[in-house]
Amino acid sequence: MPNQIYTLIESCKKGNQLAQMQVYDQYAQAMFTVTCRYLDDVEEAKDAMQEGFLKAFINIDKYEPSATFGAWLKRIVVNRSIDFLKAQHQK
Repeated sequence: MPNQIYTLIESCKKGNQLAQMQVYDQYAQAMFTVTCRYLDDVEEAKDAMQEGFLKAFINIDKYEPSATFGAWLKRIVVNRSIDFLKAQHQK
């Protein structure tokens, strides 16, 4: 399995949208669960997850395999969730 994800990541780095969709499909449920731990509103949790994936794909060249991809992605998604919480607090 790890070899497969790293192959997909390399394809994502080349802009392969099919590979991005496969990565999304593989990690979406887990990342949604993470955002739901931070955000009570389901729609905001979905938005934070989507924005996290977008940021990850934009910055995928910065991913270093010293950490698992899931851990790297989770950190991005958690940070987006925290950003949503900060925005709620400022309202």
